[in-house]
Amino acid sequence: MRNHIVLSLGEILKSGEYNEEKILSSFSRFRCPQEHDLEDFLVKNAISYELRNIGKTYLFINKASLDDGEFVVDAYVTLATKAIDISEMSGKGRRKMLGNYPGRDELKTISAFLIGQLGRADYCDKKELTGEDLLNMCYSIFKQASSLIGGAVVVLECREHMYEKFYEKHGFKKIRDSLNSDNLYELYKKVNFDD
Repeated sequence: MRNHIVLSLGEILKSGEYNEEKILSSFSRFRCPQEHDLEDFLVKNAISYELRNIGKTYLFINKASLDDGEFVVDAYVTLATKAIDISEMSGKGRRKMLGNYPGRDELKTISAFLIGQLGRADYCDKKELTGEDLLNMCYSIFKQASSLIGGAVVVLECREHMYEKFYEKHGFKKIRDSLNSDNLYELYKKVNFDD
């Protein structure tokens, strides 16, 4: 990750250094053919989510390109909060997710930190910027939020192959065994941000 700097899209927009046209031009060069949703979100939704305060996007910018005057996004994450429906979870599932949370068995929903988007461009070297680097950036931001408002559950949605290939290895568990209406698994991870 040493060849990247992480910039908040909100801060970039506020600074006025790059106008929306230049930002969108950079976003349109982001390529991840296996996950077109990542490409589409960046171009079509990232700025509007930022301006409407729906989610915050953090860009991993290639330092060498930036030094040459180019704005190249090698990876990005979009973070938010989300209410999670736990009404159909078993008591055992609730205990695993929430521990000794007060009133746990009567809850219908819980609030969680959401990793809405997390992806790396295909042209970025996986050894230079790993999926674990991206997750750690998310945890770093959630840790700051947790220290101010509380919270210990991180959620996301992913395709089956990504669960088996990546998220399961990083401690995420399925909220339910079936896919949702978008053919995605809903995952959670309880994180101790005090460590």
